[in-house]
Amino acid sequence: MRVPKFQAFCLSLSAAICAASLIACKNSSSPDPNEVAMGQRAAIKKKWEFNLGSRADGALALSDDGTIIAACQDGFVYAVDSNGKLQWKTYIGATHASPSIGPDGAIYIANDNGSVIALNRSGSQRWKSVVYEGNTYGHNAGAIGSSFLFAPSRGGLVAVNLSDGKVEWSTNLGTEQWGAVTLLADGAVLFGGHGRLNAIGTHGDALWQYPPLTDDATRRNGGFPPPGNFAVASGVTPGPDHILFMGVGWNELAAVGMDGALRWKLDSRGANLNTASPVVASDGTIYFAHADGHLYALDSLGNKKWNLDTAGAISVTPLLASDGTIFLMANRYLYAVTPAGKVIAQADVGGVTSPPTIASDGTVYLANASGMLAAYEGGHGGLMDSTWPKFQGDLGNSGVERGTN
Repeated sequence: MRVPKFQAFCLSLSAAICAASLIACKNSSSPDPNEVAMGQRAAIKKKWEFNLGSRADGALALSDDGTIIAACQDGFVYAVDSNGKLQWKTYIGATHASPSIGPDGAIYIANDNGSVIALNRSGSQRWKSVVYEGNTYGHNAGAIGSSFLFAPSRGGLVAVNLSDGKVEWSTNLGTEQWGAVTLLADGAVLFGGHGRLNAIGTHGDALWQYPPLTDDATRRNGGFPPPGNFAVASGVTPGPDHILFMGVGWNELAAVGMDGALRWKLDSRGANLNTASPVVASDGTIYFAHADGHLYALDSLGNKKWNLDTAGAISVTPLLASDGTIFLMANRYLYAVTPAGKVIAQADVGGVTSPPTIASDGTVYLANASGMLAAYEGGHGGLMDSTWPKFQGDLGNSGVERGTN
């Protein structure tokens, strides 16, 4: 049956209007985490997975030959190659801490029973140093200098000799359950402890604290520093304009100068502690995964560029790829987010408790809450060349500011 010309024209015009409306709706859509969860974004494809013995709470480390290092609650450190094959595993005792890779490829990791262990590249034990008798460590990480590992301890901070594991010095300032140590280019060692941000010299001398701590206050407290109200729950991130960034308690992203003075704070009530460390892009943008369930993009003065609602709490540090893409872990998902705050891809990874890492070919490695190590096709290049693009600054989790040796 032939359709009259006018009716055919009307049908054609109606179809064109509908198509234009659909395109307009698609182009005007904004990043919606609920749409992401429902699978409306592109998928980040899984390359392979490897079953670890248990969950890894510490960050993954990546060696210069592409080997992924994971330290797990079952007490083993696992070394897995870039194809998902186990190279070795070594028992060190249960741990929630993050491994760090030294200049010679040795792996340094603290366990939950007061010891620091050094492993050779082959997985054999180089030395073991008992720095405190009893349960000492939490979800934290050390920093590696030219001669010492600066590691958290129940009493504060210890400087452990890289060659033989001997403790050179220690502090009595206390450390937080969460967090990490940062070594600055000027030699200052930073860590959160007992409700303060502490700056220590490389010989163990106190440089400054925020909030300030006086000798009189310590003396009146029986010789032990009284608690402050500034619980640093994340690592300490050196950023532009000589400002340090960190998550504090449940509510804050704080910016502190390298002179120990507070610059500004971003306040928002979170669902748990702000354990995700801020990361810094090559253009100076600070990205902070807040425990309130938002990813914030800010400049060094604290001015907000945008924020992305993930519809759920975030506890894991994001990482930055070389093309500017932010890989963010929230809820059960790995999200790929543009520098403008738009979600472009996602994968259901089953929940992540460990900061991920990224290879030079763009592959993203993560360990999920069920103890599965997996590789995903990131597709956005390797790690960004910036001052602090991931947890502890680099692929080896060294905790060292650029320019430090």
